[in-house]
Amino acid sequence: MLRSIFSNWLALIVTGAISVLLTPILIHRLGDFHYGMWILVGSLVEYSSFIDMGLRTTLQRFVAKLQGEHHRQALNETLATSLGLGLAVCLLLCVLTAVFALVLPRFFGLSGRAIVLFAKVIVLLGLSVAVTFPARVLASYLCGLQRYDVFNLASIVTAAVRAVLLVAVLWLGYGVMACSGVTLAVAVVSLAVHWRLVFWADRELSLRWREASWTQARELFHFSLYVFLTSMGDFLRFRIDSFVIARWLTLSLVTPFSLASRIMEYFKAAMFTITGPLMTTMSVLEGQRRHADLKHVFLFSTKVMTLISLFAGAVLWLYGRLLIRLWVGSQYESAYIPLMILLLGYVVSLAQSPSINLMLACGRNRPLGWWTLTEGVVNLALSIYWAPRYGLVGIALGTAVPQILVKLTLQPWYALRVSRTSLREYLTGAVGGPVIASAVFLLLAFPAGRLVNTGGVLSLLITGSLAVLLYALIAYFVALSASERQFFWERGRQFATSFRPARAA
Repeated sequence: MLRSIFSNWLALIVTGAISVLLTPILIHRLGDFHYGMWILVGSLVEYSSFIDMGLRTTLQRFVAKLQGEHHRQALNETLATSLGLGLAVCLLLCVLTAVFALVLPRFFGLSGRAIVLFAKVIVLLGLSVAVTFPARVLASYLCGLQRYDVFNLASIVTAAVRAVLLVAVLWLGYGVMACSGVTLAVAVVSLAVHWRLVFWADRELSLRWREASWTQARELFHFSLYVFLTSMGDFLRFRIDSFVIARWLTLSLVTPFSLASRIMEYFKAAMFTITGPLMTTMSVLEGQRRHADLKHVFLFSTKVMTLISLFAGAVLWLYGRLLIRLWVGSQYESAYIPLMILLLGYVVSLAQSPSINLMLACGRNRPLGWWTLTEGVVNLALSIYWAPRYGLVGIALGTAVPQILVKLTLQPWYALRVSRTSLREYLTGAVGGPVIASAVFLLLAFPAGRLVNTGGVLSLLITGSLAVLLYALIAYFVALSASERQFFWERGRQFATSFRPARAA
């Protein structure tokens, strides 16, 4: 699991750096009109990938659970069935791409040659998403096998090759059509690479299409339906606010709110590098019926995620205003208040994320899907109701209030019921220590935080590094038990000695 988490962090850093470097090149080479076309089409075809109905997360859970049970035949049947469903979705996306290419150019008011160009870009990018879907099914199988290192290696190589080819075609003077063609070509290569990697990672795999079954498909669909409801709830919570702002406030206010949302998305992406490997590990333990170990992993991972979430929240509270000023300029400091409101919800939500992994691993995600969808609908209603009265603060409150209420009441109650954990065990073994450690850290770091908000990049880096060291020491001695301190000490020593040259036999 640690290897998977570190490989996720590496992939996040590398692909993030590639995206940051590639964006200005695309903007300047394509121009505002063609780059806007590229982004708009990419967003539209990506939304169509919701049609997967949560299949990828479902496949990860089933593969990990069956691997824990050492059920070889069921693994073969699951992959064959999932690939069959993936190919069906691929064909459906091809049909939707054709429909989009006919309808959308005139819907957006284009005319002349721009209609033909827009339609061609839709076809190329839509086909790339369609081809990518079976590749994502294969990638989910790799993750279910807990080979996140192989999956992330493929992601890094694919992103690097795509970036190099995009820069090359732009340097040669080609435009948005060539960029779309590169995206499709890389998607085809990615499918072939993932196909080969799956058979390399699972050498006992035997893929025969006749092993796909309707019974297995119904079982996968029944589980993925509630994963899909959870995804739709998250979409209503985190992706719809810009439309509400544009409709009930003004379009110009989308920018400061999007800055706060972007910071929260980076926060969530960094935390999600842990939750994926955690879910597959829990699924393996569930498949092996090791319920005591599953309970221990749930409590320990909740403690770790709470520690990290509270620390990130404390740092953003102390240095968020300076971060916004250094990133985009002092004229956008109005984003700080919405950022702080959103931060409350995200800290509570991400600290509770192991409970979601527990429900998925144990196959108890049906209530999760319904209450997440309900939370998303309530979020949308509150944002619309509060927006005219409180502006961006009302939008942020509409997201944070239902999120905090659910994550502090309903979700932990159900997780404790699933894991057969008492409230006392949960408070003393998971969340009590991190809360005390974070309170001590804030008391010590608050004066420095007020001072550094008047500084620059160097002071932010120095103070931030000292904050990490201070929080690590406080968490080590306050939040961790003696056995947990021993665990981290041994793992740190193993990590340090792994760089020493191996002794001759």
